[in-house]
Amino acid sequence: MFKYGFGQLRYQLPVPAAITTLALLLSGCMVGPNYHKPAAPVPPAFQEPAVPPPAGQNAIGYSDWWKVFHDPTLDGLEVQADAANKDIKIAIAHVDEATATTKAVHSFLLPTIGAAPNVSRTREAQNRPNNGNTNGHAATYTDIQLPLFANYELDAWGRIRRSVQSARATQEATVADLRFVRLSVEASVAIAYYQLRETDQELQIVDTTLADFTRALSLTTDRYKKGLNSELEVEQAKTLLDQTMTQKQALENQRALLEHAIAVLLGRTVEGFSLSDQPYNPAPPVIPSGLPSDLLERRPDIAEADRNVAAATAQIGVAKAAYFPQLSLTGLVGYESTNAVSLLNWQNTMASLGASAVAPIFTGGRLRAGVDQAQAVYRQSLSQYEKTVLVAYQEVEDQLASLRYLGGESQSQASAVHDATRAEEIAMQRYKAGLVGYLDVVFAQETELSDERAAAQISGQQLVASVVLIKALGGGWQGTKTP
Repeated sequence: MFKYGFGQLRYQLPVPAAITTLALLLSGCMVGPNYHKPAAPVPPAFQEPAVPPPAGQNAIGYSDWWKVFHDPTLDGLEVQADAANKDIKIAIAHVDEATATTKAVHSFLLPTIGAAPNVSRTREAQNRPNNGNTNGHAATYTDIQLPLFANYELDAWGRIRRSVQSARATQEATVADLRFVRLSVEASVAIAYYQLRETDQELQIVDTTLADFTRALSLTTDRYKKGLNSELEVEQAKTLLDQTMTQKQALENQRALLEHAIAVLLGRTVEGFSLSDQPYNPAPPVIPSGLPSDLLERRPDIAEADRNVAAATAQIGVAKAAYFPQLSLTGLVGYESTNAVSLLNWQNTMASLGASAVAPIFTGGRLRAGVDQAQAVYRQSLSQYEKTVLVAYQEVEDQLASLRYLGGESQSQASAVHDATRAEEIAMQRYKAGLVGYLDVVFAQETELSDERAAAQISGQQLVASVVLIKALGGGWQGTKTP
């Protein structure tokens, strides 16, 4: 029915070819700057020595980078976090919102078509002005309208297309942000997990030391009873035992807090969540750093900053298009009758076609301010992009340096633990032989405990630094680039 009406409209009111050609030419014009990928200060190489991949090792997986640690427990935690973490769900919702916004903005490139059926019953007064009835009587009639209307804005200056460009770039930025949030959550899980395992290792050291200190207290007590040493040495042994117990309680509190943090990262309540004690000291994986230019492809935060620059560039065009007239076409086609039976008769068709233009003449500087604002936002986004790139290189350099120095610290600390253990053994032997007082034993035992805990902490720091390095490099790059 309406298709027939439109057909009649096109037949009765054809649009001149000149107007159509002009509309097409205008729709191809877009004011404002086009997006160009911003230049980034890319160094030729990292300052820290490059780390080549070990023979036979594949590149780190982009979506499952944590598998490079070969830890089944960590694998399970990461999968749970990806599925249930609330920050990730919020980021997913942001992507959905941006996608819907892009669709809404794109719809303005198409005409708006609607229907407005209307039925009214009207009685006009007898003495109304300009009464057209020949007998001068009051008139009562029914008016039935069945129109279909259309409105279309000619995107002559590219305002709508620039808006679409901006919306799409913003959508792509939210996709990159989702990847960044996911990577941050995954890294947070791994960091908390290895901090917890390092705490388990320290607890194991403290428990072993407590057992040694308990035996030492028993030894000094027996020697005191036999008159071989003073009560002071017994109290020194008790003090050392109590101090070490305090350290254990502090570590247990730290472990509980880390467990709580992991539970929240997994989208779970703290109640009922626990990880079994698993003290171990795995060697950190070798992380190839690649080239500095690779970061521009790997890092999701750099991709997000780049898309924000593209969105800001398009908004300059939107602001500049406001200077030009807004051109619109409107049309209406349908039927009108006083009788429903004759409504669809050809004689009762109605149609109209119009064009309009709205041009700004005086706006008090509002349009100029809009352009200035859009250009300022662009400069902000460009500076933010450059800052993001610089920070990315800094983060990689930081972790490469940390791993290099931690490697040296680990070797030195291992020697310190060996020396402290030997010193404690000598001190205990000399004490039993009556050659030294118990204070020498106390000093040796405290030193050994401190060195063993420091070695465990360095080991944990190496694993954490490896996680942070992977995050700084973009989370993995096995055949995949940042969205």
